[in-house]
Amino acid sequence: MSEFAHPMLLPLAMLAPAALAWLTLIRRRHLRVPSLARVRRPRLAVDLATALALAAVAVAWLGAAGPRRASHRDVPSVGRDLVVLLDLSASMAGPGRQGNSFAAAQHAVRRLADLRRNDRLGLVAFGGRAAVFSPLTRDHTTLLALASSLAPATLGRETAIGDALAVALEQLRDTRRGSGGIVLVSDGANNAGALDPATAAEAAADRGIPVSTVAVGGEPGTGAISLANESLLREIARRTGGEFVRARDGEALTAAFEHLAALEPSVTPAPAQRVWIDRSAAPAGWASALLLAAALGELINRRAWA
Repeated sequence: MSEFAHPMLLPLAMLAPAALAWLTLIRRRHLRVPSLARVRRPRLAVDLATALALAAVAVAWLGAAGPRRASHRDVPSVGRDLVVLLDLSASMAGPGRQGNSFAAAQHAVRRLADLRRNDRLGLVAFGGRAAVFSPLTRDHTTLLALASSLAPATLGRETAIGDALAVALEQLRDTRRGSGGIVLVSDGANNAGALDPATAAEAAADRGIPVSTVAVGGEPGTGAISLANESLLREIARRTGGEFVRARDGEALTAAFEHLAALEPSVTPAPAQRVWIDRSAAPAGWASALLLAAALGELINRRAWA
């Protein structure tokens, strides 16, 4: 769709044709008794130069009216910011499991990335200390490659849940309130680090960041996660408004991530945005060309009389 940004200027463009008609009428009246000079004067060149000049004025006013064409472009939807906290303690690959818990966690992260394509995802891994392996990004391919390169016990054999939560919160420092979340995957108790998990959970709650926790492993007493550890993960989720999920095996872990992904609200894609494309350059070019032609016609006329 095309229109003018300043349609009130369009009547001014009509003044040029009106002026040309008026000049033509006046000239015809004067030529009823022409003088010898007017008979010999190359009237066609004069009329053409005048017409070209007036046409240039008309086209210039058309350009000033701001012709433009409407176009529509899709505005990328802005999703949420989610940080995944992966436990790299040695127990994540230890015996007493149905398969390797850490490998299952890596698979679950891939499933989460597939389900939350509009979100920015971040990856923080922790053992005795926490480290950022991927800041928030929509480049899920790179994030998943980094997740695949991780291995248990590379950050120490212990578990620093409080410190890991603090690092994840730092990744969300610029996230709007209500647009961020943390998913914590662990199979052990907090037994390392400087920050108490309860203190970190309170900080997350104060900032409106829910922390959903996934307890990895079998039932208590099977060499897997203990009742005390499960209680800690439940309390973190409760304090922050997140969800607690137990995943006894790899299949359950993937299902847990799917469940959490469904709970996280998605941002509705933004409607297409109208963009106006300016078309005033063409009238400006035509006006310049017409003025040049008018000047050339006047020059020819003067030389004819020289």
